[in-house]
Amino acid sequence: MQHPVFKNIKTIILYFGLWILSAGIQFSILIFQYHFPLEIALADSLVFNLLFAIIGLPMWFIVRYSSPSVRTRFNIFFNHFTSLVLLIVIWIGVGYSILSLLFSDETAYNDFLTVSIPMRLISGVLLYILVGMTFYLLIYNFNLQEKLKMEARLNTLLKETELNMLKSQINPHFLFNSLNSISSLTVTDPGKAREMIIKLSDFLRYSVSSGANSMTSLSQELENIKRYLEIEKIRFGDKLIYDLRVDEKCTSQNIPVMLLQPLYENAIKHGVYESTNQVRIETECIVEPGFTEIRIVNDFDPEATPRIGAGVGLNNIRERLRLTYHRNDLLKTWNEENRYFVRLKIPDNSE
Repeated sequence: MQHPVFKNIKTIILYFGLWILSAGIQFSILIFQYHFPLEIALADSLVFNLLFAIIGLPMWFIVRYSSPSVRTRFNIFFNHFTSLVLLIVIWIGVGYSILSLLFSDETAYNDFLTVSIPMRLISGVLLYILVGMTFYLLIYNFNLQEKLKMEARLNTLLKETELNMLKSQINPHFLFNSLNSISSLTVTDPGKAREMIIKLSDFLRYSVSSGANSMTSLSQELENIKRYLEIEKIRFGDKLIYDLRVDEKCTSQNIPVMLLQPLYENAIKHGVYESTNQVRIETECIVEPGFTEIRIVNDFDPEATPRIGAGVGLNNIRERLRLTYHRNDLLKTWNEENRYFVRLKIPDNSE
């Protein structure tokens, strides 16, 4: 940790400026209370204050290495007592010697120097305590700022770790389903299997390349969703119809990577899988004041036996939204008759 006085030119000016202010107060006392000549009062105040300012600088190292967290009380007391005695002896001894030489002919002032030694001893102790406490406060503030920075870095790392864990839970779910489908298509329709492998590789390339970043543009995210739906359409054919209606203003909106994927997986799982009829998945994106709204609607068969699931996808989305935007009201789902609705709100980039 750098000496706080020499941190920059401002702290140097501030430090010596305070000592000059102290010298000014002492100068006024010597002029108006003791009625010493101007040159004597000026010399006395400047010598003793600036001398303490200079020899008080090494106190920083005594304070720095006498931390209560690493030293016993006895060690701290011994270090400070030793440095206090040494500093006072040097301060009064050097100051007394300089002023005695400068005003050797001033008998009254030399008598004052001798008589004022006890008073200067007391003021020296008080100044030592004041400077020492100031240095301790600076160390405490520095440690506090470092602790806050470290906590902020840890929170950021924790947040990134949580997001990566959530994304890693989503990706394998789709991958396993796709590989199973490719395995089946290699027997029934090798051409579609090859087509599906190519689209799957494009899909995974996006997922892997975006893994290091937590955000991407909505246009890129929807483009990847389109790849996913095309992969599923190879499997389901005309049974699956999808429609993407996106306002041009939405495309620049940033969104967490792979956030939408579980929503479409649910639409396939609980809509296309369960129904014997044609299923339509509609996506609409509009810009509202303060946020971008994404609406996903899919048909489903209300009489079909629902597929059992752990709800990992929706829970992951809610958790990622909470971690990213610190809000719990951005995802809403409901169903009406044979249609399932999802409304996802993404706060503006500027917020």
